[in-house]
Amino acid sequence: MRRWVALAAAVLAVSVPVAASPAAAQAGPPDPANAIKRQLRNEHGVRTAETVRLISGKKSEDAFRIRAAVRLGPSGAAATDFTWRDVPKGGAGKPESHRVIRVGKDVYFDRGQYRGPVPDGKTWIRRTSSGGFIRYIAPTGSLQPINVYDQSVMKAVLKRSTTERVSGGFLYRGTISYRELSKASRSPHIDRFSGRTTDEKSKGKISWRLWADRAGLPTRLITTDAMGEGKSAMVMWIDTRYTDWGTPLVIDAPPADEVIDENDLPTELPEPPTVTPALAPVR
Repeated sequence: MRRWVALAAAVLAVSVPVAASPAAAQAGPPDPANAIKRQLRNEHGVRTAETVRLISGKKSEDAFRIRAAVRLGPSGAAATDFTWRDVPKGGAGKPESHRVIRVGKDVYFDRGQYRGPVPDGKTWIRRTSSGGFIRYIAPTGSLQPINVYDQSVMKAVLKRSTTERVSGGFLYRGTISYRELSKASRSPHIDRFSGRTTDEKSKGKISWRLWADRAGLPTRLITTDAMGEGKSAMVMWIDTRYTDWGTPLVIDAPPADEVIDENDLPTELPEPPTVTPALAPVR
């Protein structure tokens, strides 16, 4: 465990501005949970840009990026519209981008993510099963283990945080165990390495840093969590930027005549690649 803590701390050592501005020094730290709560209104939203890396030792094994629009509602993220793409090693070539829309319990993939034939005129595939993106990314348009739109989660996370003034706002940081996160969440926390739901016997912690503006709205969240210890440890590092809080946003399902249900396709829809060993590896 000591080795894991040292590894997580090393991954979190990123260059960020830390000089406090005079305006920030005059104000006390706001509560990001309350600031987000004020944004949970119908047809209001936020935009995010995320980089995900899977790291073994000092070597970055896999990476991909997600750009999302998140429509909010009183209970959290009501709908998401996002694109994801692999990050090729060495920057060679331009990666293909894929789009996903989630409205309610329905998730729609563009046809380019299906390896089999798709009938003419059908550009979207609707999926309602619980695997892959539906379980991990589609709910919030993010792979972050900390759901910032869940008030119970944010209160539990911030309860275990330290705060410091930085340029433009505040920096909150801390750690939270899988068990604590699962207990606070409205839905059980899923260990992305094993694919299993965490319970009272689950081990593991998430290290996190949250930057917020002077009003308390998140501008950046970095998390790391690991599987294993020492040189064999695999660390998932996720860096998410938040912009345009409160922007008017409408996300609708694709036109019905352009959608085909996955059950009507001739072969099984493959799992989209992710960075988690529990699912298909990033290629």
